[in-house]
Amino acid sequence: MMNIADNYRSTYDNREIVRIFQRSSILEDNVLWQSHGLGRTVIPIQHFEIDFVNREVVVSFNSRRYNVTRELPLFVKLEYRTTVFKVNEFRDDSQSLSFSLPREIKTLELRTYPRQQFPTNRDYTVALKPSLTGARDTGNEIEVRAVDVSRYGLGLFISEHNRSFLKNNRILWLTKLGEHKLQYPILGEVVYINTEVEPRRESRRAKELKVGLKLSGVLPPDVFNAFIV
Repeated sequence: MMNIADNYRSTYDNREIVRIFQRSSILEDNVLWQSHGLGRTVIPIQHFEIDFVNREVVVSFNSRRYNVTRELPLFVKLEYRTTVFKVNEFRDDSQSLSFSLPREIKTLELRTYPRQQFPTNRDYTVALKPSLTGARDTGNEIEVRAVDVSRYGLGLFISEHNRSFLKNNRILWLTKLGEHKLQYPILGEVVYINTEVEPRRESRRAKELKVGLKLSGVLPPDVFNAFIV
């Protein structure tokens, strides 16, 4: 049975976190809560804003009706994509509270197809080409490390050295998954390049960037299953 947590993913990308806060700020039903011996106290958020200078979030609530216990952690749910995160340290003022912009938040997974995340202690690689001029042409083909895969997309790690390759070639051909060469290469589009990755995925080698590749066709089931083993 699928756990409710399976529908969520973590993001450490500061730009995405800020964007989610900005979109949630115009929505209702953002809430705080604290869990204690008598249950849970849920506090509606009246409004909040981001202090970009101090990299803090300032939240206003009805302090006459609700009390916040400083000794307990605070949990926040933002309406946009049902985002949740935990706050261990915060300042409680007369009508508001402040906390640092979180480094990690959890949001609903919007992918239609589930993704397979690869362990950090093994290398899963794919091969990409900017063009196809012949069945045996391997010129300009690069091999990069895969972080996750779904039927219609790939999460990749690339080195700074290869950044210009992907930036200048937003449309690429996926030619190989691991040791499995695709009989019919699949066209892919670079949909994002992030400079921030989750700590456990940080490379021990040169700095790497997270890249999202959206595929125009489905991966063959036999190659897909052999690749994720």
